[in-house]
Amino acid sequence: MSRMVRENTVSGLRERIYFAQAMLRQLTGEQAQATPTVRLALRGAVVFHLYSALVGLARQSAKTYQVPGADTLFSLAALENAFRSAEVEAPEIAMLSQARNDRSDLVAWLDGEMQAALGAAGLARRPAPPSEANALNLMTEDRYAPLADGDLERLADAATRVSELVEHCVGYLEEW
Repeated sequence: MSRMVRENTVSGLRERIYFAQAMLRQLTGEQAQATPTVRLALRGAVVFHLYSALVGLARQSAKTYQVPGADTLFSLAALENAFRSAEVEAPEIAMLSQARNDRSDLVAWLDGEMQAALGAAGLARRPAPPSEANALNLMTEDRYAPLADGDLERLADAATRVSELVEHCVGYLEEW
């Protein structure tokens, strides 16, 4: 798990994105032929670090706007609710909320991945092996199943999206 750089919040957010990108390079490079468990762990690390950058951004905004109780929240939805309850409107939270509520935005996908990770199966979930009960799996592969090509592309695109969003929003953080 990444540490929070206490002296400079923006550095901490960038560090989390760097860690996500480093884990993604491991996943698609050196560890591409590793066992599925190792690859799933790396995938989970990528998802965690990207999501934690967004949560860190929202928490820093909450600190700036003095939103009570936000420092213990760890989901974007909970942080949005804290801002709403405090009747605080922050541009970075509006951007995160809009992205999270747009099903075509990778932030929404990332949020869904983190919420799924907190379920019983967590980040280690994987498609069921083909059997007679699910014979259609024999005919088609899910390009977006965990660790499939589409999933890895989506992880890379999510890293780019989070990086761009953080870079856009740090201007609001540094402004104060």
